[in-house]
Amino acid sequence: MKVLTSNWHMMRIIRLILAMAIVVQSWYMRDSTTAVLGVVLLASAVFNVGCCGAGGCSKSFHPVKKSSEKDPVYEEVV
Repeated sequence: MKVLTSNWHMMRIIRLILAMAIVVQSWYMRDSTTAVLGVVLLASAVFNVGCCGAGGCSKSFHPVKKSSEKDPVYEEVV
């Protein structure tokens, strides 16, 4: 549910508007092929998934834990 309500950026809004325009146009044209394209684009905008699969093009919601990195120790070579 968090995916539906968060992370609405400009590209996602553009995809949603374009998908709605395609679905409406397909409704008027009575073209089922265009309707399928519009529904796929609408689903990708609503669920924020890209062509790469679930979460492939979106940012992860889980923060990445940094490993405990230590400063490197250098030795002087004579």
